[in-house]
Amino acid sequence: MYEKELKAAGLDEKQAKIYLACLEMGPQSVPAIARQAGVKRTTAYGILDELISLGFIQTSYRKKTKLFTAQDPEYLISELEERKQKIQAIMPGLSELFITNRVRPKIQFFERREGVRKIYDDILECRSKEVKQIVRAQDHTAAVGETFIKEYVRKRAARNITAYDIHPKSGDIYTPERGRQNLALKRHVRYLPPGIFHAAMIMVYDHKVAMVATKKENFGFIIESKEFANALGSYFDLMWGLGSKTPEV
Repeated sequence: MYEKELKAAGLDEKQAKIYLACLEMGPQSVPAIARQAGVKRTTAYGILDELISLGFIQTSYRKKTKLFTAQDPEYLISELEERKQKIQAIMPGLSELFITNRVRPKIQFFERREGVRKIYDDILECRSKEVKQIVRAQDHTAAVGETFIKEYVRKRAARNITAYDIHPKSGDIYTPERGRQNLALKRHVRYLPPGIFHAAMIMVYDHKVAMVATKKENFGFIIESKEFANALGSYFDLMWGLGSKTPEV
């Protein structure tokens, strides 16, 4: 009973049998546990050591006899949750190492509105939880559709991905939903002269750069390259520092 579930949780067959035997019997010696679990005594020693290191078993002594006891299953849940929190705390650094060592420069092209929309699916999987966007909202709306954009913004915010947007300081859309800073939507904004905006949207995230062309050209691409993304990211940071915090409307 429960062997299948314990194996699904990561224990092998003999580990599951030993742990269940310890749960059923309480504090016991190795020979008694081995008999109950149906494994060889010499094998049981090694398995018990493995379970101790995993936190499933604890030890005590009765006179000179070493006894093994199963941890309370409730304790295991709290222990696993604590380990999960520790991993989550270092996840950004681990993700950075994963991306850095596996990225090979490549490019993907997308044509027409339905194809271009797939770029946003990729952004929603952003590991760094940060995307830098250079966007002219009017052209962006025309390229991929207003309803689609609203849904993308909602999903981005729900996934805790923060957007840093550079918009034209005049001649564009300026509402709480588009073109203005909105902390509820996890969007920070700076404004620059409109003459530098040519594509509908340029996005820098992880080690990728994506571009969505205007409706006239009707295509987009994602370039996956650490050097290119770092270069564009640095240019973005420079422009961000030069931008104003309010548009001219």
